Amino acid sequence: MAGGKPGLNKIKCMKIRLTTFARNDESLRTLISGRYLSGNFRWKDLEFVTDNSYDKMIIFTSPHKNTVDYDPVKCITMLTEPPASPNRVTHSIGRTEKMYLPLPWFPKEILGRTDFEGSGSPIRKNKLLSIITSDLNYLSGHQARLEFVYYLDKMIDEGLDIWGKSHGKIYFSNIDNYRGGIIDKYEGLWPYKYHLACENSFEYGYFTEKIIDPIIAENLCFYDGCMDIESFIDERSFVKINIRRPQESIDTIIRSISDNLWSKSIRYIRAQKKRLLTTLHPMNLIWLAAHEKDLLNICKL
Repeated sequence: MAGGKPGLNKIKCMKIRLTTFARNDESLRTLISGRYLSGNFRWKDLEFVTDNSYDKMIIFTSPHKNTVDYDPVKCITMLTEPPASPNRVTHSIGRTEKMYLPLPWFPKEILGRTDFEGSGSPIRKNKLLSIITSDLNYLSGHQARLEFVYYLDKMIDEGLDIWGKSHGKIYFSNIDNYRGGIIDKYEGLWPYKYHLACENSFEYGYFTEKIIDPIIAENLCFYDGCMDIESFIDERSFVKINIRRPQESIDTIIRSISDNLWSKSIRYIRAQKKRLLTTLHPMNLIWLAAHEKDLLNICKL
C-alpha cells in the first residue's frame, strides 16, 4: 500500500556471522537458533548467516580453526571464557567487547508469569535445595566446589538433591544426597526454591549460566564466583557466599532457608529474570555489540 509501513521482509538486515573455537560456524548458528531464537535465524534487524556475505562477524572468544581469511575490520570478539582459558588465543580482530557474553542454557519453555517474560505456565515449587555439578576437578574452582559440596552433603540430611554427570571418578560414591545424572538441567531447577552454584573461575565481570539459569527458574541462588556480580545482577535476588569458608557459608544457607528467604526475595528474583530475558538476553547483547552501543555500561545496574 502506498505510504504504508514497509513489511518486515523489506527491512534491511545486518548480516551477522558467528564463529567460535568449540564448533564450526554452521553448527554454532544451529545451536544459537535452537536455544535462543526458536529455530529462526533473525533477531530484530540481525540476520545470522554462515557465508561471506556478513556485514559483521561476532567471534565467541576465538574463531573456529576452519574459519580463515575473514575480514578483521568487520570482527568483534565477545569473550565467553575467563582469562586463564586455553581457548583464549590471539587472533585478528577489529575490537574486543569489555563485557563478557554469558550463554545460559534456557529451557524450551520459560515457565512463570507473563509479566516477567514467562509463558504463563505456573512454576510448582515442591522441593527445597538442589546442586548440579560434575566431578571434574582439574581447575581450582572445580576442586573448591567439590570440597564444599562434600562438606554440605555431610551437614544436611533432608531436602538436598545433588545432581551431576560422573566422568568415571569416585567422588559421587561418597555423596549421600547424590541423585544421579540429569539430561535437562532445568529438571534440577524448576521444582526447587533454592539452588547452589559456583563458577569455575573467579573474575571481575565474568559470570555464566551458573547464576542465570537458577534465576530464570526462580530459585534463590547461593552463589560464589564473579567478584563484582552485584554490578550486573541485583544483590537482593541471590545470596553471595564464599565456598572457601565452608562453615560460614553453610550457616548462611541454613539461616536463609530457615528464614524463608525465598519468599522474601521472589519479587527481586522475578525482576532480574525479566532483565536477563530482555536487556541481558544473549541475542540482545550481540545486537548491542553489532550496533556499537556501550555494552558494558548498559549491562551494569
